[in-house]
Amino acid sequence: MFEFHIDFKGQRLAEQITQGVISAFGVIGFLVGFFLQDIRLSLFIFAAGVVLAGLLVIPAWPYLNRNPIRWLPRKEKAAAELKQKEASSSATSSKDKSA
Repeated sequence: MFEFHIDFKGQRLAEQITQGVISAFGVIGFLVGFFLQDIRLSLFIFAAGVVLAGLLVIPAWPYLNRNPIRWLPRKEKAAAELKQKEASSSATSSKDKSA
């Protein structure tokens, strides 16, 4: 299965988009339903807003991952890299002493 990620700023953007779209369609649905006296039409408009909001944010679109997080390396990996650096620096320092 495909795996997509959303960064923290993307999560905030997705939340704002969801709230904005659902709120706008809720108000529009209420007004249309009130003036036409049709609760069914009002609920269909609101449902269309929920579906649109879902299509905009549920798939992890690339615009939601523009600021990926650079995590620190694992401790084991960092320790191994440090040992390699120490070994290479001690090898070069022993070469300098013998020369």
